[in-house]
Amino acid sequence: MIISNNKNTKMGIGDGLVSYMLIGQNNCSIKNISIQYSEITIGKEQPLHRHVPEQCYYIIDGEGLMIIDSEKKTVKSGDAIYIPSNAEHGIINTGKVLLKYLTANTPAFDIDYENELWSK
Repeated sequence: MIISNNKNTKMGIGDGLVSYMLIGQNNCSIKNISIQYSEITIGKEQPLHRHVPEQCYYIIDGEGLMIIDSEKKTVKSGDAIYIPSNAEHGIINTGKVLLKYLTANTPAFDIDYENELWSK
């Protein structure tokens, strides 16, 4: 078992978004799930994107506008969101504090995708 309690692999996608790969193929032999922690500054966003793994978001702190395909919904601390495979999705920080959230994907992001976005 490997426990990752540091945020040592980081990526920034655009202005105001920082994401850390907590558990993924670069730091353990996992294949079925990967977990990330992300922060978005006030008024900034995670750009719309899509990928094969299903994904769940858990909002730790803050408030945002979650977009999944054509659906838009306000989300806040304590909310959990499911994103189907290949659904276009992203989130905008519409609140008054730093938006903090966890994401989990199944299966894990493949090693090439992980290396592209979370290179050391």
